[in-house]
Amino acid sequence: SEMPGIFIESMCPTFQAKGDELPWEKDVLFYHWRKKYIHSVGTVGQVELRNLGNHPYTGVFEGASQGIVRLSFATKPDPASTVTTPGMGLKFLRDGMDSANLVAMVSVDGQEGWNFFKTDFTNHIPPAGPALIPLAIKFSTATTNVQQVGLSEWSRTGESGNEIADPK
Repeated sequence: SEMPGIFIESMCPTFQAKGDELPWEKDVLFYHWRKKYIHSVGTVGQVELRNLGNHPYTGVFEGASQGIVRLSFATKPDPASTVTTPGMGLKFLRDGMDSANLVAMVSVDGQEGWNFFKTDFTNHIPPAGPALIPLAIKFSTATTNVQQVGLSEWSRTGESGNEIADPK
């Protein structure tokens, strides 16, 4: 398994890089792309966010037509196991600025069964079980919000890139 590699590299570029491209990283001698140690098995597709009304939210929440979703398992699927760890990354492009992004999953401990959509995804996951505490500690080297991703940035601008005067 290559998983121990995640404990050697810095988490900061993943959490702090501006823009929509993964930055080059300098190793001891060379620059390279980051290796994807978790959520390395996945698929991507184009999505849109349709506003069905009945909410006060602004920005991207009012609807967005240029979105990309990546659906993945946190660990490589094992046919001998019925536990899976589905997750998703969601990106909506905005003119003249960074995209609106989020990651969500069921929990880092996964769910019973192979139905990817069996359990609702959330951007506020429960605490990791004992086996994954070292990974949570590693993530905490880059963010104090290990178990959550805020969405207030989504309300500040829509896909046109225009700032919302009173974001909700």
